[in-house]
Amino acid sequence: SIPVPADLKIEQYWNCTPELSEGKLTLTPADYAKNIVSGGRAEGIGIIVYTDSGTVLETCGIEAEMKDGSRLQAESGTDTEEGQEQGQAAPETAAAKEQGQAAPMTAKAQEPAGALHVEGTVLADSAGNTVQLKGVSTLGLAWYPEYVNYEAFRTLRDDWGANTVRLAMYTRESGGYCQDGDREALKKLIDDGVNYTGELGMYVIIDWHILSDGNPNTYKQDALEFFDEMSEKYKDDTHVLYEICNEPQNSPWNTTIKPYAEEVIRVIRSHDEDAVILVGTNTWSQDVDEVIGNEIADENVMYTAHFYAATHKENLRNKVQKAVDAGVPVFISECSISDASGNGGLDYASGEEWMKLINGNHISYIAWSLCHKNETSALLQPSNTKTSGWTESDLSDTGKWFRSRMRGE
Repeated sequence: SIPVPADLKIEQYWNCTPELSEGKLTLTPADYAKNIVSGGRAEGIGIIVYTDSGTVLETCGIEAEMKDGSRLQAESGTDTEEGQEQGQAAPETAAAKEQGQAAPMTAKAQEPAGALHVEGTVLADSAGNTVQLKGVSTLGLAWYPEYVNYEAFRTLRDDWGANTVRLAMYTRESGGYCQDGDREALKKLIDDGVNYTGELGMYVIIDWHILSDGNPNTYKQDALEFFDEMSEKYKDDTHVLYEICNEPQNSPWNTTIKPYAEEVIRVIRSHDEDAVILVGTNTWSQDVDEVIGNEIADENVMYTAHFYAATHKENLRNKVQKAVDAGVPVFISECSISDASGNGGLDYASGEEWMKLINGNHISYIAWSLCHKNETSALLQPSNTKTSGWTESDLSDTGKWFRSRMRGE
């Protein structure tokens, strides 16, 4: 409960329910934010407020009632930056300014996402603690650019429990980087995505999304130039991962994909010695078992497997488990519970089997895809018009399923 001016009005709020009564603002956390485990912390409960009279919110006491009936008191005031006088409005973040919105009054600088490395078959932080990345992938950046925005990513972080966004940049399809796409516009979307995730303390995957090109060598020179530019630009951004070939097809690991990957990795390593790099495998990133005994000589490389649960079942799960058991670090950089077309019926039972495999082996995974396209793998309803702040009714059945799994429900 916070004492406030009588003419205070609420413009926006998230992850809580606000109530104004007799000069007091009461914020009730959303159900999923009500309980904090011992030693834990809660973030992302926020409001944007204003007054018609221009009254400044002075420092005020905040009093909270704990579950056990005890009271918690803390001092709080308007956000300040170094060199800024108490009581002034906080400066706009780059992301908020980009969208023409005021920065939330409660916004604080988020702890940057720390550098990761591959340890055995999993990702780990600098202290050696296992880290599981979980998040969502955009569809083609050229097709649904509106979902690359700060508030969308914050919704994924605060409401879904996601910690990663994958920026899927198609190469050959219409609007693709190597077809008829606007390269500068695509790189601007990537830069926005890198900046927004950085501000939010999330990780980001820059995905060279080959699909209809099949063979990664089709546009190898473009890939070399692209990753040369990206890795030089983001060499100091510890939250950036690189995925250098989305779904190769008819491309044997030993004679095609591995030599391609080694060339691209050399370019990235010339600027960034430590970034985690994801390498696709043959047959739409299903033949991860082909890597066994023939890995790339680089300690921070992982190998991708993709599944669509209604199509890919025990056979592919066995391949993934076989690779992990052999010491191959696997990253599921794309998955859904639809069929392999990205459409069709949903297979929840197969999806649950995949989640058992994923969580049992601490495998990182990315759900496909953040858009409102009229197909069952889209995470949003076709009728959705919101680019952030989605409620459960805005989500497709696939979106509801992945949100629940990422939240640990």
